[in-house]
Amino acid sequence: MVVIINEELCTAGSDHAVFSWVTPGKKADTTVYLGEGPAALDKNTGYPDTEYHLAEVRGLKPSTRYWYTVASGGACGSLNSFVTLPAPAGELLFSLGLIGDVHIALGDPVNDVNEKYFGKLSKYSGVLFAQCVSDIIARNIDLALMIGDLTDSSSERQYQELRSSLLPGFGGIPYIACIGNHDKYLKHAGLGERGFLKFAANRKKTRASVSIRGHQLILMDSCSQDKDWGQVGEEQISWAAQRLKETAGHPSFIFLHHPCSGVDVWFGVKDFRKLQQMIRRFPDVRGVFCGHMHRHNVSTSRFLTGSLPYVVLPATVQYPCSYAVMRVYEEGYEYNAYKINRLDLSEMSRDSILFKHGGRAVFSRYSFGGIGDRSISYSRRRLHRHKQYELSVTLEHKEALTLFARAQAAGGASCAPAAEKDKTRVILGRHDSLSLALSSRLQKIPLHGIKASVLKEGNFNQTEKIIKTYYG
Repeated sequence: MVVIINEELCTAGSDHAVFSWVTPGKKADTTVYLGEGPAALDKNTGYPDTEYHLAEVRGLKPSTRYWYTVASGGACGSLNSFVTLPAPAGELLFSLGLIGDVHIALGDPVNDVNEKYFGKLSKYSGVLFAQCVSDIIARNIDLALMIGDLTDSSSERQYQELRSSLLPGFGGIPYIACIGNHDKYLKHAGLGERGFLKFAANRKKTRASVSIRGHQLILMDSCSQDKDWGQVGEEQISWAAQRLKETAGHPSFIFLHHPCSGVDVWFGVKDFRKLQQMIRRFPDVRGVFCGHMHRHNVSTSRFLTGSLPYVVLPATVQYPCSYAVMRVYEEGYEYNAYKINRLDLSEMSRDSILFKHGGRAVFSRYSFGGIGDRSISYSRRRLHRHKQYELSVTLEHKEALTLFARAQAAGGASCAPAAEKDKTRVILGRHDSLSLALSSRLQKIPLHGIKASVLKEGNFNQTEKIIKTYYG
């Protein structure tokens, strides 16, 4: 029997959507049925048979609800829904490719906690980065921006590999980079900042300001030598403020390696409040982008940052092994994240997470975030992000497979790891609104006679349980 596991809506942009799933141990077709109504789904196929399925459907309408189900080898996932983003107004000006946390290791990794416990694929860092570059170029970007931790230990060998073998993959596409804390390491016999400037940045200072089509990109240095915590400092905050004053009236974006949206357990920027206060003085700032956390996350603060999105980019080297593209228009931009076209390695990373008692499921949800962390639209200082609600039941593995098979005749289903040890989640539906999820529950729970939960996925550290109802 073909079983569909780890089905995910990766991206829901204004005109396209990307889906991924796995059929473990079985090579099968990759098919997506999608349409504007649950009873009128068009078939999208034509991909090679595979165990790892990554499908993209284009030509969608902005701000429109779509229904879909994925299928492989005669098995179908659940009937789900999502809403496309609104398209920012005006002409498309440029597209910016964003790459986070590459961690080129070349057999000389730092053996940090991510590699030991959380699925960091140091062995495949070069392969993933090369594929990422190929994927991002195929999306017609005008400029690539890497947001730090290009190397794992800052060794000369790693920097040499970047310059001679990996960065040339961009071809004629220009690229720029922020420095990351790993790029400043000396404690692992690394070159530190000197290596970054010589081999990766091709400039004299770690901070920089770049102009493109009337927009300013400010690259800040949030790193201190041999420290994992971030620190921006008064002098650099003043420098950024001066740049924003000089370009008043023109949209700006700020990039730095460490998260600066608030207190963070994974070593964020210590002086984030001062940085936020400075940014708030300049309404021309359209977004703040960082890496370091190896996760998808978008946050705002009503009192400190208003509707301005603070965006955390995922890592290429760790689940979900992603990158992002920001399409900038006259009146705003659209940001979408994509899995690298090596879903086998993304799933290898997920399977390498060594948390006990179902922690793999919790950590992978934390890393993947919600659809509103992977696809957003920001136009005229208004942030648009959609939500997703999951209808699922957690069972012993054999019981889960039985329910999966039974559900194939009643709307379809997929399976995913559960937070509880030795159990499996059976997904019976994912929807863009709570009302749709509850309606689905009312239809399906009596049909199957099982426990059910509606879970809200979003930009928080662990999936929030909204409703739990027991039957029989």
